Formats: sequence, structure tokens, C-alpha cells
Amino acid sequence: MERTKIKRKYLFIAVKPEYAKKLISGKKDIELRKMKPNVQQGDYVIIYASAPVKAVLGFGKVKTIIECTPKCLWENYSNRLGINEQSYFSYYDGYHKAIGIEFDMIKSVMPIGLEELRRVDPSFQPPQIYRYVTNEDIVNVLSKRIK
Repeated sequence: MERTKIKRKYLFIAVKPEYAKKLISGKKDIELRKMKPNVQQGDYVIIYASAPVKAVLGFGKVKTIIECTPKCLWENYSNRLGINEQSYFSYYDGYHKAIGIEFDMIKSVMPIGLEELRRVDPSFQPPQIYRYVTNEDIVNVLSKRIK
């Protein structure tokens, strides 16, 4: 009987450089989103710092997805979000739901620039918000760069 190889997907998120660096340094362990991604406990998230950095800085393992009102998320987790109150509520202005991706573990990698990712996959485009990656070659490049 032949075993079917399961193609694993990874959530690839674009994060402003200041917040990506806070995730990697451990000053933040909950990433904020306005839309709930399709991930669950144990899934991996690739952390890409957007312009001007334009590089993968690390990855994290999902502990849980927090879904509640912006006020509730701020009241319960503000010390773990890596953002000031004014910027936080400005981000969620007009939204009734806040999403937090809580990480169990975050590992840094030697930065992998956009040009290097495109050498592996010429059609690769970083996401505006997030996207799912199944390209095994990109995953292999990432795994070789773990610090």
C-alpha cells in the first residue's frame, strides 16, 4: 500500500518591521490580525518583515487563536501585544472583532530576503496580509536557516 504524502501548508504573514522584530526578540508573542486565518494549535507561521526590510526573519508555532472584541483583547493581553494603546485602537477602529495569533514558540532565522525567495520560486509574491505557502522548496530554504 502506497502512502500518500500530505502537503503541509504554512501561514506566511507580512508584519511591519518594528512588530516583526518584537516577535523575534520575544517582546511580543501575540500577533494582531483583523481577519482570522485558517490555522490551529501546532501550525507554523512564517514571519516576513515588510518594506523596507523585505525578508523572512523567523517562524512561530501557534499556541492558540484568540478571538474577541478589541476591548477584551486589549484588557487581557495588552502587555504581550508590543503596541501602544492609541495605535492598537486605531488599528481596530471600526472593527467589532479582534484576532490574536498567540505563539507557543518563535524562532529566528538568518534573514531570507525577497530576492532569495524568488530564486527558489520566481513567481513568489509576499502577502499584503497573509497567505498560505505549500512550496516545499521555500520551506526547505527556511528550515536550513534556523539559528
